[in-house]
Amino acid sequence: MKLSLYMDDRETEKIFSYLRWIFLLVGIMVFYFPPLADRLNFTKETFPLLLAIGFIYMAVTQVALNKMPAGNEYFNLLTKAGIVFDYIALMWLLALTNGVLSPLFPIAYLVVMHATIYWRTKGAILSSISLTAGYSTIFAVQAQFDFNTTFAFILNLVFIWIIGVFGSLIVIRERKHLKQKEIFHELMFTDYLTGLYNHRHFQEQLRIMTSARQNFLLVMGDIDHFKQINDQFGHLTGDEILKNLGGIFRDLADDYDAQAFRYGGEEFAFLLPAIEENRQICFFDDLYGRLSSEKFSKECISVTMSFGIAASKGGVLPDKLLGFTDQLLYSAKANGKNQVKFESGYTYYYSKAKEEIAASKQ
Repeated sequence: MKLSLYMDDRETEKIFSYLRWIFLLVGIMVFYFPPLADRLNFTKETFPLLLAIGFIYMAVTQVALNKMPAGNEYFNLLTKAGIVFDYIALMWLLALTNGVLSPLFPIAYLVVMHATIYWRTKGAILSSISLTAGYSTIFAVQAQFDFNTTFAFILNLVFIWIIGVFGSLIVIRERKHLKQKEIFHELMFTDYLTGLYNHRHFQEQLRIMTSARQNFLLVMGDIDHFKQINDQFGHLTGDEILKNLGGIFRDLADDYDAQAFRYGGEEFAFLLPAIEENRQICFFDDLYGRLSSEKFSKECISVTMSFGIAASKGGVLPDKLLGFTDQLLYSAKANGKNQVKFESGYTYYYSKAKEEIAASKQ
């Protein structure tokens, strides 16, 4: 698990899941570890049932958190269920461990913070109200209204609300800083027009991957006749074309587990996993298919592009790989455009590829 001052909700939920296991062990010790259990002498009749329910729930939740991919639609449901479980388990434990004077009461502060992290002020208020209602019910059922018990009851309720109010303020401020950090990160690494990663991020990723001697493919692409498009239809049309290409390339990158970049001007780049040449051809079939079906603007309906593709080789320097791929790209442009030059010498033409595919189906 990655520790950071700016953890996302998934990482935060993992921490709470680990804390539940710690409290499970604490509960077993105070009820069954003789040096503690004999001295504390808590009521334990229903604790085995709570222990069984807790173990099953926590085991299922732990597996779900570890297997659940980021952005899963059931994550919020899992989080809500966790907070409800924590509340029920706490009230159960308080009832078994001296009620209002239970030494386990501080767990209530974690319940408040858990709810506050996800639902901010609303979570703080709802959790504080719920804990107040549950704790007050235990106080009334316990029916011990002596000074010490009543004083502890009132003081604990006050602290619940203090934690709720100040906790919500802290969480709101932390989330604001996190949002600002995300905005700055986006501005630093994302091209504002296309929504793709920018040149700076491309150079950084290329350097990291080559330094780590990873096997990958570099694709460089350029819009054909883009200067003429700008001269004929204006720069607003050119910007619209670039924006549409950004959407196409983002979707394409997601489908092929790749990264897409605006290298600069009308030039783009992809970092692809190391795949066989037939899969590379499929990638360009898909790319050119999306280009041919896109209506880029009212003034300029269609756009063609040229590409070069090369593979990383051992400890090749980033500049050398980039220069070689650029040579392949400009070879494609010099030899008629609307094509892809492969490192192997193969030249891909979308029109011919469609004809070959159609012929193979006959």
